[in-house]
Amino acid sequence: MDERAEQWMTIATGLDEGRVNDLALVLTARGITSERQRGSAGWELWVPLASAGAAAAELTQYRRENARQIGQRPLEEIGDGWPGVVAYAVVLMAVFVALRQSALGLDWLGAGALRSGAVLRGEWWRTVTALTVHVDLDHIGGNLAFGAFFGYFVGRHLGRGVGWLAILVAAAAANALNAFVQSPDHRSIGASTAVFAALGLLVAYTWRRGFLRETPWRARIAPIVAGLGLLAFTGTAGENTDLGAHLFGFLMGFGGGVGLAAWVRVAWLRSARVQATCVIVALLAVGSAWLWGLLAAG
Repeated sequence: MDERAEQWMTIATGLDEGRVNDLALVLTARGITSERQRGSAGWELWVPLASAGAAAAELTQYRRENARQIGQRPLEEIGDGWPGVVAYAVVLMAVFVALRQSALGLDWLGAGALRSGAVLRGEWWRTVTALTVHVDLDHIGGNLAFGAFFGYFVGRHLGRGVGWLAILVAAAAANALNAFVQSPDHRSIGASTAVFAALGLLVAYTWRRGFLRETPWRARIAPIVAGLGLLAFTGTAGENTDLGAHLFGFLMGFGGGVGLAAWVRVAWLRSARVQATCVIVALLAVGSAWLWGLLAAG
């Protein structure tokens, strides 16, 4: 080691095997040669003398960025996510059965489907009713599964009322925007717009107020990267996929999540009166939209 000590120097000592491997990997990624040696007080990390300054700077930066552990400030939980999921499933199944059975002798599909031209002529209710319309089991099954999954976590962190009302508003706004940019004869049905609104809402809220807020920026953007990956993987496949509805749903949900994280206090979300009011508003919005649509359809 005498000959080696003239050319190399230790940059870190007293490390366990996992830590020395991590530090060596950091240096390797930066193109700095290093070697690990077992010493009397633990593992040591050696670097060439000429690279010692650069190695020390890299390890100092690495330690600074990783000084705070993920999860130090957990995302607040407001309530139970299941009530909203159950209500979501009940509404979708009720409309599905009514449509299949032509309940009350009415054309539920014609009354509730999103038609771009009709929306632009003032039939605003279709932006809401279309979210509940499904024509087959595969369609409703997928939206039930994914909507329940994302909606559960939205309900946990925003509450059963605020969370689901935010999903409904974002999804209806996305349908309106989609109707505006599509041709007048464009038609769309299904809760997938709401599913991606819930995903965008969850991603943005987690990003702005979530458990990664005390970490380096590369960790903080992880929810955004994951959300975009899910959007690309699940929102662009299928012959009848409405790409505009999915994209606008995600974007509207994302905007809503940023706004809620910035302006809504957790204490306000914990208010039972606020949550109950939002539940009533959401149910009334869906019920009123359907009533308006069925009356207009004759």
